[in-house]
Amino acid sequence: MQINKSNILITGGCGFIGGSVVKQLIKRGASVTVIDINLNPDSLFARERLDKTTNLKMIDIRDRVKILSIFKKYKPEYVIHLAAEPIVEKAYKDPYSTFDINIMGTVSILEAARSCPNIKGIIVASSDKAYGKTKTSYIEDSPLRGDHPYDVSKSCEDLIAQTYFKTYNLPIVITRCGNVYGEGDLNFNRIIPGICKAIIEKEVLELRSDGTFVRDYVYVKDIADGYLYLLQNLKKIKGEAFNLSSKDTLSVLKVVQNAEKILKMKINYKILNSSKNEIPFQHLNDTKIKRLGWQAKNNLKTSLKNTFIWYQNLLEEKQIQ
Repeated sequence: MQINKSNILITGGCGFIGGSVVKQLIKRGASVTVIDINLNPDSLFARERLDKTTNLKMIDIRDRVKILSIFKKYKPEYVIHLAAEPIVEKAYKDPYSTFDINIMGTVSILEAARSCPNIKGIIVASSDKAYGKTKTSYIEDSPLRGDHPYDVSKSCEDLIAQTYFKTYNLPIVITRCGNVYGEGDLNFNRIIPGICKAIIEKEVLELRSDGTFVRDYVYVKDIADGYLYLLQNLKKIKGEAFNLSSKDTLSVLKVVQNAEKILKMKINYKILNSSKNEIPFQHLNDTKIKRLGWQAKNNLKTSLKNTFIWYQNLLEEKQIQ
């Protein structure tokens, strides 16, 4: 299945992961329609002026009437659904909006897709958080049992996507990714952006956890490449879920130590141990997608320097302004 020069709609395309996905799609000659509710001028999407090469529509994914009109007008062949409330802390403070966006927003997108007979493939971005708490690695058949607002919203989104495949035969594939980092992430409460900002602005890095929480760290360009790889192979994997991971399964403190070695800079940090409802251990077994023929090409050693330079350029420009 070729996605080059295809008509593709992406929700959340102005966001962190969305910007990298849009960039790759444009390079492949796709006609891209982006739906988002906000365009941050500091985002990769804005800084690289991707609005000039896409059809950008500022619409709330929960607005069923407007979403349906966009699908009918642009008749996408493929849909990549990334739009969501992505911040765990915001979900904890405002569960209603999180459930509304992540659950009903997904229903809105899939209902619009159901009305389009020309749809060839849909990717729904779930999360490793959908699996909930465990002491062992997640495989795709592991139960979805999130128990706090963000986690539950992603468990539900995941199950809804499965429902639309099984009930309405929509050609859906579900992705569950580890902690994504790289150029374009503007959430400085996350560890990689936080490290870069602390070094550049000579600040003390505040660690919300106790430093022992373990996560998979996956470079954003690998995630974007993985999404497009799944779209290209969608005909033989419809209805399935895939873990996208890397070999960097590290504790927070280990990430800090590795960053010091890679960037050759000392990082001053303070452990706050203030995080709530965090999952202590998360590791995605990515054997299934490797068997399909894809695996992450990057790691912190190969990608952290470029990521740091991106933040350096951004933050220095903002200081000048």
